[in-house]
Amino acid sequence: MLSRGLMIIGLSMGLGVFAQPASADPNYLEEAIAETREAIAAGKELQAGSFVEHADDAIDRARSAVWQTPVDPIRKGIKYLRKAVKLAKGTSYDKRIMKATEQAELALEQFEAVK
Repeated sequence: MLSRGLMIIGLSMGLGVFAQPASADPNYLEEAIAETREAIAAGKELQAGSFVEHADDAIDRARSAVWQTPVDPIRKGIKYLRKAVKLAKGTSYDKRIMKATEQAELALEQFEAVK
């Protein structure tokens, strides 16, 4: 057990005698990959609304991942996902949803290349 005086000196010097370990940062890239896979699954079932929702979530996670790991494949993946959302948003045309799904698959390839 540390004496009170030693503890006060340690704290005043910034040693943080009772410092708790920081919780692990969430792995945003893994979350982006999972959301992209969900978007692809929804796209293959021609569910445009669900596709857009998952793709938007994947974009958010990927943008956070860029802050953790600033590499070009993540940025490219975000571009593919944005194009996919633009294609699928507000449409019920099967061909557009399939094109959007292809863009999401390209984004997934980019994200997985980082791992």
